[in-house]
Amino acid sequence: MTGPGVTPDENWRIIDDGVHDEPTHHALDDVLIERLDDGEMAPTIRFWYRTGPAVPIGRFQAYADEVADEYVRDHDIDVVRRITGGGAMYAEPGAVITYSIYLPRAAVSDDIERSYERLNRWAIDALRDLGLAAVHEPLNDIAHEDGKIGGAAQLRRSNAVLHHVTMSYALDIEAMLRTLRIGEEKLSDKAVTSAEKRVTRIADYVAEDREAVIDHLKDEFRTTYGGEEGSLTDDELTTAKRRAETTFRTDEWNKRL
Repeated sequence: MTGPGVTPDENWRIIDDGVHDEPTHHALDDVLIERLDDGEMAPTIRFWYRTGPAVPIGRFQAYADEVADEYVRDHDIDVVRRITGGGAMYAEPGAVITYSIYLPRAAVSDDIERSYERLNRWAIDALRDLGLAAVHEPLNDIAHEDGKIGGAAQLRRSNAVLHHVTMSYALDIEAMLRTLRIGEEKLSDKAVTSAEKRVTRIADYVAEDREAVIDHLKDEFRTTYGGEEGSLTDDELTTAKRRAETTFRTDEWNKRL
């Protein structure tokens, strides 16, 4: 994250409050990168708190290929298309850690692989401080020798970059298998065990609860880059809620592929 335009003295805003549904979170990503791109907002990191289970799918993925449609309807699981690429993931309140970073384009390497490594570095350092031997795994994963901890995705605008990450804290692997198409195979003990080997959960290696892990992530971010606690403005949230209704809550957006 270091580079032209971003230094440890940058006036970063750290947002760690507000519980929103999945469409509103994605609308916030869209609004905040737009504001930064237009020079109307300081660089910001925002931690997500969800109201319910969700599946964020990548911008270029086909809805029907990624989720078990009947299961997500029966269990009120929001499926929302991200503004970034990448793959589908399953997220539960309290079981994952998601954050978005909005920063100047000039601060990010044009080398995509290098940019993921650099933008993931502070979080990896925080996890390692907690005793979890996390590493960067190209292209965009935070991983452990036992499996994937989380993945990142990016969107680049003229003057701004969105880099967001979701990591498993204590994900329900069986629920993930039932929700995503990868789980349409017979849900056996063997299938769950196989999935557990592909997904590393922070809680299986770290004694601290999720809130303490997030606090440690914030501390590491502040130590490395500076920043002060802040909140969304009324205008940012109002604009995002309006955009959630017109875009991110609609089938025209979420099921367009």
